[in-house]
Amino acid sequence: MRRLFKDSSLRLFVGTAGTNIGLAVLGLVTGALVARLLGPQGRGELTAIQTWPSVIATVAMLGLPDALVYTSAREPAQAARRLGSAMALGLLTSTVLGLVGYAAMPLLLAAQSPSVVVAARWFLLLGPLYALVGMPLHPLQGRADFARWNTLRTVPALGWLGVLLVAWGLDERRPQVVAAAYLVFLALLCVPVMALVRARLPGRFSPDPGEWIPLLRYGLPSALAGVPQVVGQRLDQLAMAAFLPTPVLGLYAVAAAWGGAAGPVVGALSAVFFPLVAAAPDAKQRSERAVASARAAVLISFPLGGLLFAATPVALPLLFGDAYRAALPAALILSAAGTVAGVKGVLANALRGLGRPAAVMNAESSSLGVFALLLLLLLRPFGITGAAVALLASNVVATALLLIRLAGLTGRRTTVFLLPSFAQFRALGGDR
Repeated sequence: MRRLFKDSSLRLFVGTAGTNIGLAVLGLVTGALVARLLGPQGRGELTAIQTWPSVIATVAMLGLPDALVYTSAREPAQAARRLGSAMALGLLTSTVLGLVGYAAMPLLLAAQSPSVVVAARWFLLLGPLYALVGMPLHPLQGRADFARWNTLRTVPALGWLGVLLVAWGLDERRPQVVAAAYLVFLALLCVPVMALVRARLPGRFSPDPGEWIPLLRYGLPSALAGVPQVVGQRLDQLAMAAFLPTPVLGLYAVAAAWGGAAGPVVGALSAVFFPLVAAAPDAKQRSERAVASARAAVLISFPLGGLLFAATPVALPLLFGDAYRAALPAALILSAAGTVAGVKGVLANALRGLGRPAAVMNAESSSLGVFALLLLLLLRPFGITGAAVALLASNVVATALLLIRLAGLTGRRTTVFLLPSFAQFRALGGDR
């Protein structure tokens, strides 16, 4: 056991898991603040304001964040130049897609009030802000500079908490104002974040359009995998924002937030071992690290998911208030969906680390089809519970497909991944 905790990979995991747990706690606190500050109606309006812009901003990045992690792990000396190139391209694409989203927003939010549509249009600025504030963090992850990466990625969550506390103190209960205040906070982060990241990266920070093709060669398959993933994560809320009453969307947003509460712990494995798998010196070690990370995900995810499921009936109304008790059935199902999603995320990043983002794209596309079909069949008759069932089924499909593909690439039986042991962490160690 003592030797195990000397492994550098385990230290990175523990540090990142600690940060993720902190972010999860912050997420629950801010979720409770939003729920109590705005009520189901206002919570639903805030979700409607933020959901489409968040999807558009993610799609506009064209997989460049994953490309930066991968290329920074493989060629650390080129990280600064590639970051500059990726930021320039991200600003361009987020602006173009933002204009498309601006025109389409009244249709996308057909069930919402005009004031919500206007606020959602403003929130499309999230795309350029992500290119300026979020993109610089990914080379740090790729270079395994996890101390600074973990520190910087907590700042937006702390800023969101600050925005909500100020709104609470001022008794400001308009979701449009709360969303706008968060955008202002992100804009203020641009210069300090870029300065801190730039000091850690070697080489010249000079955008080079010639780097766009190499970055997109890796990033686009990852983006095509990410589009079904992002849309799948949000499709339920997107459909509700377009067709169902706003309070229903508020109930589902709380259930979804609770269901994903354990995700950050397992997400630490994805964050740490994506670059570690990519940076392994030969194919055999990359395969061993990929297998071990997947087995560790099963070891961690299912016990946490079981605890979350058991705590849901008591903790959800206690944390968010009795007004959200109607969300309990959906929250129970979504806690199971979040457990499966945690394993799915680690499997996907193991494949990305092996240089196979297209395999992730295929699995996510298939699961999106399942999700869309089940959502169509279940949303209207069963409401938010039907949406939760659809999400759980789609996550199971994606996880199974990723598992089969990873087993084929590593030459292991699929059952190997489902019989984990704590000693698997040792296989994740080794020099970078």
